[in-house]
Amino acid sequence: MGALLVIPRGAYSFGRMEVLDVVDGQQRLMTFEILLAALRELARALGQDQVADLLDPLLLNTEGPQMQDRRIERYKLHPTAYDRSLYRDLVDLDLDGLRTKYPNAFYKNGSIKEEALLPLRAWAFLRTEAESFVNSAGTEKVAQRLNALSAAVLEDFRVIVITLDERDDAQVIFETLNSSGEPLAAMDLVRNDVFHRATRGGEDVEALMERRWSAFEEPFWKEPGTRGRIKKPRIDFFLSDTLAAETGSEILLTELYAGYKSFVTKRKFASVDAELETLLRHAPTYRKLVQPNGDGALSNLARQLTVFDVSTAYPLVFVIEASNTSEEEKAALYDLIVSYVVRRTLCGLTGKNYNKVFLRIVSQMQAHGVSCASLVAAFSASDGDAVRFPNDVELRKQILERRQYGNVQQQRLRHILCELERAARDRFDEATTLPDDLTIEHVLPDSWMEHWPLPDNTSAPTDLRTGMTEVQLTIIATREALKHTLGNLTLLTDARNPSLGNLNFDTKRDALHGSLLKLNHEIADLPCWTEDSIRVRAGRLADLAIKIWPQISADSRPT
Repeated sequence: MGALLVIPRGAYSFGRMEVLDVVDGQQRLMTFEILLAALRELARALGQDQVADLLDPLLLNTEGPQMQDRRIERYKLHPTAYDRSLYRDLVDLDLDGLRTKYPNAFYKNGSIKEEALLPLRAWAFLRTEAESFVNSAGTEKVAQRLNALSAAVLEDFRVIVITLDERDDAQVIFETLNSSGEPLAAMDLVRNDVFHRATRGGEDVEALMERRWSAFEEPFWKEPGTRGRIKKPRIDFFLSDTLAAETGSEILLTELYAGYKSFVTKRKFASVDAELETLLRHAPTYRKLVQPNGDGALSNLARQLTVFDVSTAYPLVFVIEASNTSEEEKAALYDLIVSYVVRRTLCGLTGKNYNKVFLRIVSQMQAHGVSCASLVAAFSASDGDAVRFPNDVELRKQILERRQYGNVQQQRLRHILCELERAARDRFDEATTLPDDLTIEHVLPDSWMEHWPLPDNTSAPTDLRTGMTEVQLTIIATREALKHTLGNLTLLTDARNPSLGNLNFDTKRDALHGSLLKLNHEIADLPCWTEDSIRVRAGRLADLAIKIWPQISADSRPT
């Protein structure tokens, strides 16, 4: 069974049941008790009450005057709040009782569903396997096999129990015992440290678990998340973002636990309760960033940060969302965050330093308050390519001249075009939602040589050079430079896009007329599509982009 690390909850008191907090070994104990509960229920179902009675004291405490709170102290094991109710049912109910209480966890034939809660699935699996073994030799050997299985589980049971007193550092021993095994989530280390300190400080650990920590026991926090090539439980990323938001410093994912201990030491919380309140303050914001819903400013920001994979902004969002600034100011700040990311994307500027940029803004806001003015001040001394906020002149130039298709990830470029489409609409346009299957279409095709002659009506060769005059070569170079710019890109449904391919503009124009998008109607209304057409449209798109994603200035404030 390995080593169990426990610490008494308070000093021994005559006439009361001793309570031990498990620092290390919770999962092993829980699994073992579920197995014993499954064996005992199977014994009862098979009429083997003697075996069931022998297993009973391994699950339940003997009732007597030492039991002050039967509801809690009746059970040998008292799991955390999230699993507690189900665990008690696994101990107290038979198979029919569980099927009745948890109908959605079972199929009509009585078997357990894959999506059932893990403790219930474990109980059902262990009971099924045990029943299969017990019945495999015929009814005359049921009792013999049930006794043999129970003996195999219990007679060679070995466990090392390390019981600490208040002078021992449970966390150091805990980390030592786990140093050679599978690394634990940082929040597992934090949880054990938190409740160890709460016990030492005389705080109500049960109340802390119920009111504070139980929120982190939900499956959402245990689900894996990814950032770059790093994969960890969501709760570890949340802890990293929370520490960054609270300290204004980057916390490495490999040093989360040490970073948390340092944070708690420096902050000097009045109690563990106040410490956990700080963590919980940011939990709803993180959930909305990871799983945005609705149309609020925070949800809209979350969706756009997801498209551009900018989770490094989360600590800054935590600070803004937890502040007392107005909702209008928060929305303006979120718009500027998105504007910063989109402008740098369109201008071809790196996102490698976003973590440092956003943490500098966090520090600025911690020192001077959460406001657009603080964000402006954070950028005032940052004019290098690695961090600067592109202005309107640069944005317009890059939209007119820079190759976007191929340089910007297609998902992000599609998102930018969708935002431009929404901005292009006015109150007279139909309020239709944009289809999910929109793809990027080049109006002037990538391979334009066959159906798109030069202005002198000659066709360009496939190598774009053979037999061409200097004037023609200049036109070809211009056309090649413009074809992947934003002015030549639009959106069409996945079904319509491939059918157009490299066809001429007259053919494409008919298809664009049939589109419901405002951007396509503007193209289809033109008699022809030339290099000048691309430049003019790029200018109009630049006007829209400047409106959607404003530049930062001393006047940046909510409107």
